[in-house]
Amino acid sequence: MSARATGTRHTSSSPRQACVLLAGLVAVLIVGSDVRADVFYLRNGGTVEGRLESIEAGVYRVRTTVGLVGLPIDAVERVVTALTIMDEYDLRVRDTPDTAADQALLGLWCAEQGLRNESRRHLLRAIELDPDHEAARRALGYVRVGDFWVDARASGPRRTAATQRRETEAERLARAIRNQWYPRIAAIQSARLHSTRPEWVAEGRDLILAIRDPLAIHPLAQVLGRGSVGDRLLLVEALAAFSEDEATMNLAALALADDDSKVRRAAVAQLARRSDPRIVEQFRRALRVPSDTLVRRAAAALGELRAHEAVNDLIACLTMQRYQWVEVPVRQWWLRFNRVFSGATVVVLGGGYQAALEPECGIYMPASFVHNEWQYRRVTVYRTEVLEALRRITGQDFGFDREEWQKWYEKQAGLSSGSG
Repeated sequence: MSARATGTRHTSSSPRQACVLLAGLVAVLIVGSDVRADVFYLRNGGTVEGRLESIEAGVYRVRTTVGLVGLPIDAVERVVTALTIMDEYDLRVRDTPDTAADQALLGLWCAEQGLRNESRRHLLRAIELDPDHEAARRALGYVRVGDFWVDARASGPRRTAATQRRETEAERLARAIRNQWYPRIAAIQSARLHSTRPEWVAEGRDLILAIRDPLAIHPLAQVLGRGSVGDRLLLVEALAAFSEDEATMNLAALALADDDSKVRRAAVAQLARRSDPRIVEQFRRALRVPSDTLVRRAAAALGELRAHEAVNDLIACLTMQRYQWVEVPVRQWWLRFNRVFSGATVVVLGGGYQAALEPECGIYMPASFVHNEWQYRRVTVYRTEVLEALRRITGQDFGFDREEWQKWYEKQAGLSSGSG
């Protein structure tokens, strides 16, 4: 959304000045109540958009998309009268035709703006008009099974009493601030980071790295985490500036889930500076997950972190036996060819002796005569990333010989307990 500022007011903690401010705001709202509201710029860099309802005991009471929230006047740097999300929503509703395609587009736009209830209302209207509207169905959580749409959420876990509790005002305020970060970061990404002009890209990087509001961590991860490799490397750099658990969690997720090895290594390098034992513990748990990709990435991360406590876990998953489909060359036609000429070659040697051999073809069989087929076989998987992690952590190299690694590990454990 592009907000058009029509006026700026500087706030003060003085109750008298606050009352004057309220009077001015009310006057503005009366003049243009259909499209005017307020953007509250916070001192920590965040924003809240909504309509000012009242000022009580040094607190702005603001009506937002997530409900009524309280903003301490001292936390607000300035207030700008502008269009809010709700104002733009009202305008879009007025101009949107009642067709399945248009209602679905409006519902998706609402979802991007954090208007959950409004989004669901328009998406439901879309499938009411067109029961087979794919975009609306998928946005509502449906999956196609044959000729039917099935609500994928129906089989999910039931909400506990804790998750059903009423949202506190502090939580509502945090959500309102966080919701403002998504479009701001997305705008920087599209207008600056993805520009063809280097100076604009540099400006976009500076804008992202200047963000210090912890409530922007999730929006940063969600917007930049879906972008280019450059976006994701910038995300790692931005998350490094935050000490909060949410930043650590997103760095750990990048270290395991990102498809680009440069991004994974950059995330691990930042995690190494945190000295958080929970990181190593979670990566050790990942070694026991039945996903070869996850095991390999977790092993690489543990090697970078020099996690000595993970040595025994790494030895255990150095190699593994599993059944899997493998493509095997089968000489079916050639074997049948041999069987056709199955008469024995008998050679009389004299003196009552003779030799007999089945005919064999001495001609080299061309590769093009080989028939490949898939067979389900037991195979050994050798994980080079795990071996490299063991080398980096221990300085030893026993190759893929798990028994030798285990002997060395037990010896080291015995020496350690003896010296203790």
